[in-house]
Amino acid sequence: MSRRLIAGTAGLILMAVAAHAQGPRLDSPGAQLPGPSLGGQTDPGTPPSVPADSSTPELIVDLSRARVSITSAFQGESILMFGMFDPPGEIVVVVAGPAARETVMRKERFLGLWLNTGRQSFDDVPAYYAIAASQPLQRLLARGAGGEILSLEDRLSTIKAIGPRAPAELAKFRSGLVDVKRQEGLYPAAIGQVTVQAGRLFRVDLPFPSRLPEGVYDVKAYLLRDGKIVAAVSRPLPVGKVGFSAQLAGWASNEGALYGLGAILMALVAGWLGGAVMRRL
Repeated sequence: MSRRLIAGTAGLILMAVAAHAQGPRLDSPGAQLPGPSLGGQTDPGTPPSVPADSSTPELIVDLSRARVSITSAFQGESILMFGMFDPPGEIVVVVAGPAARETVMRKERFLGLWLNTGRQSFDDVPAYYAIAASQPLQRLLARGAGGEILSLEDRLSTIKAIGPRAPAELAKFRSGLVDVKRQEGLYPAAIGQVTVQAGRLFRVDLPFPSRLPEGVYDVKAYLLRDGKIVAAVSRPLPVGKVGFSAQLAGWASNEGALYGLGAILMALVAGWLGGAVMRRL
């Protein structure tokens, strides 16, 4: 009797040891083993710069300078724009200055004198407009890339004339506007060259002339595939006076009367000093 009880007790002890060795069971309805992450869930360790949708082309751009500072010795500046894109594709860069009203005056020679014989104002005129591309622009536009990307002629066709005038006369004034802007270097006639390296890196030098108006410029890069825009990135570029020239501009704008009086006094003093020097000579 005691041997059977001992044997039964030993069997229970062995079963308990076996159950402890197997560990806790996870086949209850509320318990599930963690499985691999399937589509639609983002790995928390993935950097935020990696796009979630791999089919969306990536276009990354940056500028070598965050702004253009106009000083008293400003003679123009060139800013480097560089970036990377998912190949294949072509890059087009458009730089547009702030839009404002511009007035064009027509001069004619009369009795040996040049006189203003007419004027025409236009609204929504870009202060600066330049284009650069990795391929000839006309070839890209002919493949259907137009619409958002506008050549200079297409952009100027959207400006609004102030007042009624015959279409032929408006065309002459619009042409005169382009001539004046190109003489100042604000409407470059040549298309800039975007250099593509290693099939996915690009760079372009963006020139800015000495007579650059102030404002916030829009520098926009487009990625084209098969004549269609698949990605676009825009960067604002502030342009403004700094230093003593900025102080003079502020005085002229905020204290116009005092600025004019000071200019007159300085002119009188300079004239008096010049006359005194000439008398001594």
